[in-house]
Amino acid sequence: MDTPTFKNVFKIIKFNFSLMGIPSNKSMLTLKFFFLVSSVVLMLVEEVSFFVKKMAPENFLELTILAPCICVGLLSVLKIIPVALHRSTVFDLADELNSLSTKILIDPKKNNGIKRDIMMLRKLIKYYFILNLLLISVYNFSTPFYILYHYIMTREEIFFLPYAVVVPFSTETWLNWFIVYLHSIFCGFICVLFFTTVDGLYFILTSYLCSLFAVLSKDTQELSNINDNALNEIVKRHRHVLKLADDLELIFTLPNFFNVMVGAVEICVLGLTLMIGDWGDIPGCLLFLSSVLLQIFMISVFGEKLITESTKISDSAYLCKWYEMNSRSKNTILLLMIRAQKPQRLSANKFSVICLKGFCKIISNSWSYFTILRTVYYKE
Repeated sequence: MDTPTFKNVFKIIKFNFSLMGIPSNKSMLTLKFFFLVSSVVLMLVEEVSFFVKKMAPENFLELTILAPCICVGLLSVLKIIPVALHRSTVFDLADELNSLSTKILIDPKKNNGIKRDIMMLRKLIKYYFILNLLLISVYNFSTPFYILYHYIMTREEIFFLPYAVVVPFSTETWLNWFIVYLHSIFCGFICVLFFTTVDGLYFILTSYLCSLFAVLSKDTQELSNINDNALNEIVKRHRHVLKLADDLELIFTLPNFFNVMVGAVEICVLGLTLMIGDWGDIPGCLLFLSSVLLQIFMISVFGEKLITESTKISDSAYLCKWYEMNSRSKNTILLLMIRAQKPQRLSANKFSVICLKGFCKIISNSWSYFTILRTVYYKE
């Protein structure tokens, strides 16, 4: 099976951008984008209004169940807006990665070196979108079945909504309920579209950048005393890839920050709901918690991979035949090693580094918030 090109892997992101109203020609954002963001913001206002209205000790459990939904909606908006504002940088970076990866695919030896990672990336993107689409579909469309089941068992009509909201009219009639229900599930799908697109974009750009570092590392290791021009070319390529890594940091530093902060709160609240909630809440909370943990973990894995691949160049420079080179080339190799020893990192707005150690820190912070909330709950 041939290695997928960057365009083949990236096309789902371009399609989602077009659905959201983010043009690929770097022109102004369309009205569609502002309409979708406004719809989600309106939903957030309705949910927060319910949260404020019900804020009382006796409603503590109900509010903890609602909090993750608010967090997801808030996170989806906070992630898509920085990406939309940096859309020019996104598409410029995508064009550069497409050009550089195309050159790699032409060389069979280099192609084989990155083929496995690219194949796994395409599968990950595919199943990540499918999984989140299935989860939101089950959550949104289970409401009518629950209403029907309740009516069959009790002969009582209930106007249950998938998300707890406050609206300026009664939802105790089928027409009003149906309007609010359509608005709710529409916003649910938009939220998933927002955050899965940002995550998918992060996976693709980071993975291809890691591939460039990996190929550069292998080329560096194969340097010999007769390749002075090749050494200069590697230094130029290294600078160029570092510049691309800086662009990647610029795009995702704010989305990563919101992931870290909001994700910690989500894990904390879901953990508390599992501990004090009813048995009927457990399946939904477990699915929700698994989704949040998986998303943060995958972001951390790709961040860790970028750190690893960017520092491998230093080892590769040491393993090349530098001892056969002239003094000038040896000095160049030394400077390359010194620069490559500083890992290229993705950060959460300089707040923390996106890596496996950072993932453990998020879990630790979530546990701290959890113990505080548990103490407050039992004091009540």
